[in-house]
Amino acid sequence: MGLFNDLKRTITGEVKDEITYEARDAARGTINKGIEKIKEGKSTTKSLTKCPKCKAKLEPDTKFCSSCGHKLFVNCKTCNVDYPVGTKFCKQCGGKL
Repeated sequence: MGLFNDLKRTITGEVKDEITYEARDAARGTINKGIEKIKEGKSTTKSLTKCPKCKAKLEPDTKFCSSCGHKLFVNCKTCNVDYPVGTKFCKQCGGKL
């Protein structure tokens, strides 16, 4: 039984090592692709949007247009969650916005 257990431990250890190395290499590959996109100047975040009133470019998560002051979000009075203008119902409670 001792020989069998030693062989089992060796095989199990090798399989664990192989899985660990494969996972590490996959993670490195994903990270390297992201770094290359950043180096190329490709944004990994949302691009600028336009104001529905004056069509000025906006930064993400802007609540008011910096050009005309138009309100860009509506707030659910029940849940206190902000939604983009034009959203009709709250995703949390279903209430009308």
